Amino acid sequence: LSWLRDQLTNKIKTKVFKNKRQDFLAIEKWLLNTTKSAASELVITLEPTGVYHEALMYFLHEQGFNIILANTGKAKKYADALNIIHKTDKSDATMLAHYGCAKHAVVDYWQPEALEVRELKALIRRLDALESNRQREANRLEASEFSNVSARVRQSIKVTIAFLDDEIKQLKSDIDDHID
Repeated sequence: LSWLRDQLTNKIKTKVFKNKRQDFLAIEKWLLNTTKSAASELVITLEPTGVYHEALMYFLHEQGFNIILANTGKAKKYADALNIIHKTDKSDATMLAHYGCAKHAVVDYWQPEALEVRELKALIRRLDALESNRQREANRLEASEFSNVSARVRQSIKVTIAFLDDEIKQLKSDIDDHID
């Protein structure tokens, strides 16, 4: 984490935390104690990292912090404009602090999606993953017909495909039910 104490003089204060739920309270405590501000007065800028930023983002939002979810491409261009060429966790955190300071007046703070929307997205992500796995297994089965693969291996692939087909069918039904 980087706290931008003074944008003009580039005074920052940094601290390293693990991105683990058990550290979230320590992060909150450090932010509040270090800045001597209420959560509602602070702007936290996060950059999306797959799904790894989500738990912290939701936690901080629930505690009353203002969250900016930086567009990764725009944040990179911003870093380029600041001539940040050495990419480290500390330089990234500092760049995001500057980015949030520059953007907080012109962007809407992040708001969590409804629980129903998050659940639907999770179901769809899982369905996509299973369909990708099923395609890989189908490709393996097809390739096994051209090589000297044992009957046991082909049987294993067929069992896996059958399992994936069942799970895909169930997930599609769950998605339909969720939408209904």
